[in-house]
Amino acid sequence: MKKFKKIFYLLFAIAGLLLTACDKNDDGLTYLEEVNFEGMPQASTSSIVLTQEMQDQPALVISWSKVIFPIEEAPVDYTLQFDVPADTLGETAWENATSVPVGSNVLSKEMSVTDLNDMVKDLGLEADEEGTIVYRVRAYVDRPVFSEAGSLQVTPYNQMAGNAVLYVPGAYQGWDPATAATLKETTTPGVFEGIISFTDPAALEFKFTTAPDWSENYGGDGNGNLIFDGNNLSVPSTGSYRITVNMNTMTWMAEPYSFGIIGPATPGGWDSDTDMTYNYQEGYWEYTGELSAGALKFRLNDAWTVNYGSQNSTDFIAYLDDPGAHTIDAAGNYHITFLIDPEDSTMAYYTVEPL
Repeated sequence: MKKFKKIFYLLFAIAGLLLTACDKNDDGLTYLEEVNFEGMPQASTSSIVLTQEMQDQPALVISWSKVIFPIEEAPVDYTLQFDVPADTLGETAWENATSVPVGSNVLSKEMSVTDLNDMVKDLGLEADEEGTIVYRVRAYVDRPVFSEAGSLQVTPYNQMAGNAVLYVPGAYQGWDPATAATLKETTTPGVFEGIISFTDPAALEFKFTTAPDWSENYGGDGNGNLIFDGNNLSVPSTGSYRITVNMNTMTWMAEPYSFGIIGPATPGGWDSDTDMTYNYQEGYWEYTGELSAGALKFRLNDAWTVNYGSQNSTDFIAYLDDPGAHTIDAAGNYHITFLIDPEDSTMAYYTVEPL
């Protein structure tokens, strides 16, 4: 009996709230009081180009005025709705809209670059192409009330999150993505870097793939940009290059980048470097060839700006800007490797093995 009374009182209270939202017309019939938004919701921008580099940053803020319902002190629940213009007409208008709950008595909503990018792509917008979305706000207490619709131009991007590497199949290794050199993702999402040595002047072309196969590959468009299944890319001549790919802007660059050995033990003496080759399978620099008796050091890009020297010839550790050098005791054919510590770039490990 007590449970029945509680239900009765609850229904009575709801009925009372609804009655306060009603008016009687001259004909004696009862109507709900009209409720409307004041003005159109305001967006912080009318056009935005989204990039993965800014994925954690705010992209958009939409705000609106408070909607007054005749039911006093009742919380108003707000929801943002997004759709494409074609789906907001006719009998099925807004039925396919994406709804983003905002909360009770909350009058604005901020969306991150990632959230907005995912949403507009789900609505059908194509990456790297400007498209139009429309938005409106839904307010609800005892009935839904909708604002006027606003519009927004958005250019989304292809999401590269989850790809730790890009593959670089090319003529230098037989065009096989599964065994190609890779570029590692940097601390900036969507930006990849790596080193590749090209030793054959007839094998300078390559492409980028997102997996160790050809399912998604990128080449050039003839104007310096990357496009899906584009033309082969290339470096201008043999040598080692640091290659950077920005999948957010669909651009790439290759800059000369090579370590070499220098000193009396090397073919060029102290006058010029003898370039090493980057072994992408093993991840170190190497040189195989004749050496004379004498000292040798390691330096980057034929300059002393970045150089490594060893404090003795027994530890096989070289230190950044150290004045020391490794000593080759006897002339002969040698294989030398050089690897900078991935955790501490002020030191490097090397080997010197006679052949």
